[in-house]
Amino acid sequence: MTLENLKDYWQNVCLLHKDVKQFNVGNNYDTANNTDDKYPLCFYELPYSIDMNMDKPIDTIQFAFSVFLYTKQDDILDSHSAISLAKAIGDAILMKIGKDADSGFTLNSANCVSVREYSDDYVAGVRYDIAITMKRDLCDKNIEDYFNEVAE
Repeated sequence: MTLENLKDYWQNVCLLHKDVKQFNVGNNYDTANNTDDKYPLCFYELPYSIDMNMDKPIDTIQFAFSVFLYTKQDDILDSHSAISLAKAIGDAILMKIGKDADSGFTLNSANCVSVREYSDDYVAGVRYDIAITMKRDLCDKNIEDYFNEVAE
């Protein structure tokens, strides 16, 4: 599985959730740059942190995944309600992914922190730090296929 396959898988599962309206990918979520966002929104955050096991073709990959809802300006109770719903959505997505034996990876851990007024606009939700293990998309027995022969 490649990182592109991983992102596509995550996107497909998120958009299958009955409440999720949109899935975005990027370095930083900034609602002010896009007024067409539809909430609840899942955000797949780059960069990745990758720990390569050099003895096995296995990588441990860490990335962030957020669920955001639009909230009323300066309304703590509305933000709290949004955070609660975002966690319920995110937890359901993680449980679905964790049960999928055919995903191509193992969900090792997830922890989350609540976020509020994440950018210029008013959103609230949760940001999960995810750690997965997946098989590397190439292995040492075919490594020479990736290189040209040495010129003499």
